[in-house]
Amino acid sequence: MRTPGRRFMRTALGARGRVTPALSAVYDELLARAAAPGLRDRTTALRAAFLKRTSSSTPGAGSETEDRERAAWDDALTAGGLAAELADGLADPSERALARVLSRAHRAVFRMTLLGSHRAAYDVLSGASFVVLPRDDIGREVLASQGEDEALFEARIVAASDGCAMLPGIVFHPPDATPLIYEILTAGKLRAMSRDELCDSLLRMQHTFRHLARVKIGYAYKVEALSSAASDESAAQVPGRAR
Repeated sequence: MRTPGRRFMRTALGARGRVTPALSAVYDELLARAAAPGLRDRTTALRAAFLKRTSSSTPGAGSETEDRERAAWDDALTAGGLAAELADGLADPSERALARVLSRAHRAVFRMTLLGSHRAAYDVLSGASFVVLPRDDIGREVLASQGEDEALFEARIVAASDGCAMLPGIVFHPPDATPLIYEILTAGKLRAMSRDELCDSLLRMQHTFRHLARVKIGYAYKVEALSSAASDESAAQVPGRAR
């Protein structure tokens, strides 16, 4: 089972990044423990379930791109409950606290923006803004890579008293999809879809656009693609997954 380790986020431009050093160390430790024999099978099942939910077709072994592999790890640690479960086993109190903070990461569709001189991740689902810590290399690289495109991306963000940091599993949507995504989110809210259902649906659309040759953006990103995704997800819950 492949783990992202310290490779962390690579943007579409090929840049590498890290979250804050302390969170990076705890994240790496949680990855190692989740991949150990005692939890390996459950971790594999959680990651496979995420990739299945967020793919427009059945993903083959080793076929997923690195951003989705990292997103699957983020999901297993947070929504899958592994970070909260593993926190008690960490010897250092500050590491235990960071693991519990990580387990409560906020998932959303974001765009990076500036609030005065501060970098912020703007949640287009709720309208909330999260000031990103200056020492969070991932947030800095996301903002630097976007230029004037303002591409939307899906990520999980963790909050601390002095700011926020993004987890490595960032998945970008193509810039041309931005106006379509806003329409899709509006339709999803009218259908009372949950945040996770909307995020999963958009990842399926991104998967369609990425993997079908010469497909137009409007074919992949459309309200009709929301379909019955929510009922499909509820019927395929993985044991041990936090709801």
